[in-house]
Amino acid sequence: MAEIIAHLQEDLRGLQQILLKYSDTTQMINEEELRLLEEKIIYLENTYTLEELQAEGLSNAEIINCLEAVGIFLGYSDLVKKDTAGAIDHLMMALHYNPYSKDALSTLLDVFMENMEEEDRGQKVYGLLSQMYDLDKDKDREMIIECALDTGFIQLCNEITIQETEK
Repeated sequence: MAEIIAHLQEDLRGLQQILLKYSDTTQMINEEELRLLEEKIIYLENTYTLEELQAEGLSNAEIINCLEAVGIFLGYSDLVKKDTAGAIDHLMMALHYNPYSKDALSTLLDVFMENMEEEDRGQKVYGLLSQMYDLDKDKDREMIIECALDTGFIQLCNEITIQETEK
C-alpha cells in the first residue's frame, strides 16, 4: 500500500521541479519539458483515480490525500500552460476531496483574482463558495477569510462581511 503513495510522491516531485521552473513567467517553456509535463499529467489523471487507489487497498484518508495532491498539482500544471479553465476544474477537484485544503483554495482564489473582471468579483466568488461551504459555520467562514487575506482578495472578505451583517 505504501508503495503507491511513495510512487505518487516521486511523480509529484518530478512535476514540481518543472512547475517551479516555469512559475517564473519570464521563463520560456522548453518544448521537450512541456511534452514531458503533458505526459506526466495524462499519467497522473489515469493512474491515480479513485478506483485505482481503492484497488490498492488504501484507507479513505490516504485516498483523499492522494487525490487532493493530484488535483492541486494538475491545477498548477494547468496554470503553467495558461489553461485557466483546467486549473479551476482541477483545484475544484482537490477541494471536492478535501474542502479544507488551504493550498487548493488559496490557489483557486488567486486564479479568480487574476482572471475575473474586478466588477462584482467578490460577489461572484462568494456565490460559488457559498455553494461549497456552509458560511454560517465559523470553521468554513474563517478558512475562506484566511485564504482570501493570504491572496489579497479583499473584495471577497468585504462580501463575507456584508453578507454576515445582512443576516
